[in-house]
Amino acid sequence: MMGTRRSLAILFLAPAFVSTAATKSYAQDNVGNSVHWAYSSYFGTGWYRVDDQRNVFVLRTTPRWELREPAIAEDGTRTMGIEFRLPVTAGLNSFILDDIAGSVDPDNLASISIAPGVDVTIPLTSRWSLRPFASVGWGTVVNDSESAWTYWAGIKSRYAFQHGKLNWSLQNSLAYVGYSPSEGPSEDFWPLMAGLEFSYPIRSYWPDGGQLILNWHGMYTTFEDNLDLVLEDATSKSITDQWEFGLALSKKDRRIKMWWFSFDRLGLAYRFSSSRDLTGISVVFRSVFER
Repeated sequence: MMGTRRSLAILFLAPAFVSTAATKSYAQDNVGNSVHWAYSSYFGTGWYRVDDQRNVFVLRTTPRWELREPAIAEDGTRTMGIEFRLPVTAGLNSFILDDIAGSVDPDNLASISIAPGVDVTIPLTSRWSLRPFASVGWGTVVNDSESAWTYWAGIKSRYAFQHGKLNWSLQNSLAYVGYSPSEGPSEDFWPLMAGLEFSYPIRSYWPDGGQLILNWHGMYTTFEDNLDLVLEDATSKSITDQWEFGLALSKKDRRIKMWWFSFDRLGLAYRFSSSRDLTGISVVFRSVFER
């Protein structure tokens, strides 16, 4: 099991991973050679490159329904927040900025999955909150018989501070992630993350006005052992960790709206392993604590 976790834990390094290459035939004939497509719904929208040999493209949309907001009353009574999520994820064979319509065309799909889940926010104090989360879902390779059940659970922690206009927080998380395919054995891994997140109000240049907030974060993820990556040329790379640095804009007391979309925040994050054998860019839509 240790060797299995080492080979699969690389998935935590990416905002989303799917076993795909430049063509659909490769995705269908080689699913699982280096990383399994079934984990893609756990990580979100992004692009990654492994040792300059493999490009990965994933788009995820996550409708959310907040049943109850977390709160602490003046008498100290705590109310747990409850949020239901429905991530729908598409793995793409290619993504071209000059041809977005073609990139999201059904003929460009390599895999698709859905993973309903629930997040519970527990406000322990006015500064400290815990966020247990869990999801179970199913996905399939397009035009292929392979499918898999996916599941993950864990807990996040956020301890907030304020210094003048600067708000910042210490964030940690521990998760268990796994999948059970229609063919072959089940696999899983355990990622452990710690980092800092900051926000600061800045002058607004947004068309509709309103106070803009500059958000940035730095996160570090470690694993129980080196990660063995199997590349397209059958060689392997060992990865021990991941760094992530992100920058995003948000608006005070309102969401950012663009066309028919709206976001809590909008920005980019750069991720890389210390060995630089894995690099990538992910899209930031929410706080690390809430994503």
